[in-house]
Amino acid sequence: MKNSKITNVITAALILSAGFFLNCKTPFSTRKVEPPENQQRTNWLQPTDAGDVLTNLRHAIQDRNLSNYLKCFTDSPKNGRHFGFRPDNSALIRYPGVWDRWSLVQEQTYITNVFHAIPKDSALTLIYLGEGVENPLPDSTIIIREYEFNIGHTRDTGQFPRKAKGRAEFRLSLSREGFWAIYYWLDDGFEGSPSWSDVKATFIQ
Repeated sequence: MKNSKITNVITAALILSAGFFLNCKTPFSTRKVEPPENQQRTNWLQPTDAGDVLTNLRHAIQDRNLSNYLKCFTDSPKNGRHFGFRPDNSALIRYPGVWDRWSLVQEQTYITNVFHAIPKDSALTLIYLGEGVENPLPDSTIIIREYEFNIGHTRDTGQFPRKAKGRAEFRLSLSREGFWAIYYWLDDGFEGSPSWSDVKATFIQ
């Protein structure tokens, strides 16, 4: 009698095992690792060359990566460099008071608002036009580039520009660790087109 019960238990176990193997093509294979939700794209170059900073700035905007955007700038008392921004002269007149205390705090606020205003299926691109000009020194340099900033936002286009054009002068310094970052930014817009300064002034609100 006991042998019969043992036989029935073994038979049931074999049937369950067979069903498991039939329904599972690779029962002992490892499960494919799924990427974490909301994983943010990142394209970052260690800025051992000053030009890498401008590349990182372009990628940070395209990827909408706030952390990488802010890493392109320096505001460190260690090297005596405090971040500053000088707007286009026309924007300076159009938006009085906006520029009085522009710092990395305002820089973070405006670019965060830009990122939030762009639908996932819309474009946000920074394009450098023509050849850049660079004036290198041992621990600092100046890079001048013409730009086109395309912002596919959903805000009122009468107030918020969707495209900005101009010429940016980036002043960069070299850290003790050997990495470059922007400490001062001068903007010069083109006549008849909004400048990057207009983007900053409108999206800071």
